[in-house]
Amino acid sequence: MDLDKYKDMGREGFLFEIQKIALEIEALIDEYGVRDELMSLMIIGLIDEVDEDNHQLKAIYGYNLRSRDELDELCTFAQESYKDDDPDIDDLIKGLGISLN
Repeated sequence: MDLDKYKDMGREGFLFEIQKIALEIEALIDEYGVRDELMSLMIIGLIDEVDEDNHQLKAIYGYNLRSRDELDELCTFAQESYKDDDPDIDDLIKGLGISLN
């Protein structure tokens, strides 16, 4: 079977499924009435090679933020919690007041 023939359809189908899940998350936020308390940022995408030096990101994204400051907080959290190896859960939740005990 020539999978290359279906490559784009499969990738677009994947992004469509991600979009459906994102809409379900939005509905869940409203169902629980937490939109005013919520701070979130979601970016899920696939990288396409345009040529040897250029790439294009096809992405589904969404955010629930009240200000640029909240965006900066989320970006800082992502940068500080990102590691090239497996993340340590204790490091990820440190300072958030969450205990797993």
